[in-house]
Amino acid sequence: MEDLTGSTRESYWRLRWSFFEQSGYQLRPKFGPTFTKHLKDLDEKALEEYEAYYSNRCIMDARRISDGKKVMFKRISTRDYPDEVGIALLFSSPPHAGNPRNHCIPILEVLQDPLDDDKQILVMPLLITFTRPRFDTVGEVVDCFRQIFEGIQYMHENFVAHRDCGINNILQDPTRLFPAGFYPMRPWWDFAADKFARTITRTQCWPRYYIIDFGLSRQYDPADGLPFEDVIRGGDKSPPEYKWVACNPFPTDIYVLGNLLKEKFLYSRRRWRFLEPLVNDMIQPDHAKRPTIGEVIERFDELCCKLSSWHLRRPGEQCHPLGYPAQCWRQLKRFITRVAPVPPYTAPRAASLGEEMRAFYTITPDQAREALVARELSGSPR
Repeated sequence: MEDLTGSTRESYWRLRWSFFEQSGYQLRPKFGPTFTKHLKDLDEKALEEYEAYYSNRCIMDARRISDGKKVMFKRISTRDYPDEVGIALLFSSPPHAGNPRNHCIPILEVLQDPLDDDKQILVMPLLITFTRPRFDTVGEVVDCFRQIFEGIQYMHENFVAHRDCGINNILQDPTRLFPAGFYPMRPWWDFAADKFARTITRTQCWPRYYIIDFGLSRQYDPADGLPFEDVIRGGDKSPPEYKWVACNPFPTDIYVLGNLLKEKFLYSRRRWRFLEPLVNDMIQPDHAKRPTIGEVIERFDELCCKLSSWHLRRPGEQCHPLGYPAQCWRQLKRFITRVAPVPPYTAPRAASLGEEMRAFYTITPDQAREALVARELSGSPR
């Protein structure tokens, strides 16, 4: 008989069952001390639950005992990622926590691992990938990226570069999108994991999008000079500056966002070609010529404001041929009943950057050396 307690993939969580319960959280039953030890004792449903696991061993879902709220744990090595907890808490604390332009995932609590001084555990709301379900309309994608750009702009304004803001680190609040809930490990299933989860469209609930994972993020002080860091490759390995030894990380954030738009939407359908000039500037090889995130938002809004209501109601992603008539009917009904194709956008705009601060977000190492030499030759103060 196979002993289920012998599994090492999830042993970290099993060994801390009591600690989490004492801290006010409960893991799924398979991690508890009363869970059966042998496969022969499991029915088909329980066996499927046991065999489901996260590919990332550092994360786990749980339930807050006080109110039943679903949460997500993330285990952090403070030795390997010394800045992650600090940056996560920075944006979860006043005054940042209450700012509507702040799209960093809120941290509900930080737990200290009782068995390992190096490990801390972030407690966060349970979110899901921003790509599920399919985007029903162009307007839904516009709202999504407007929020993502706004969130990165807020980080940059506080001199924090994310350095890995690709597809895996953008999530959304599924609370209203999945009215009956979903199975945390497989969001396309309902909570009981026995049928497909019921979803509504984003147009019916306009979810909020969040930026996660600050393991590679850094905060800089302009008083310390220009922000250059040794290259650390995130999920997107394509930025050309990754061939260098060091780079300014702020333009790399711009590249990763532009490349996400390009790969996920831009070249898949003609309806996205209106963004091509902006995306091409965001991903150009000379990262000193890329726009700042504030300039990206300004140009993005200008391009999107020119779209007709009918364009904004077109399919956001290519749908199955059998689903296309239903999508057309939904948009016709919304057009007749005057349902807005995008939500109102009232968040305050940031002040434009001066020349010196724009250089902080865009300048390359070569340009920095040239600027310093020019100052020395002219006798100007630094």
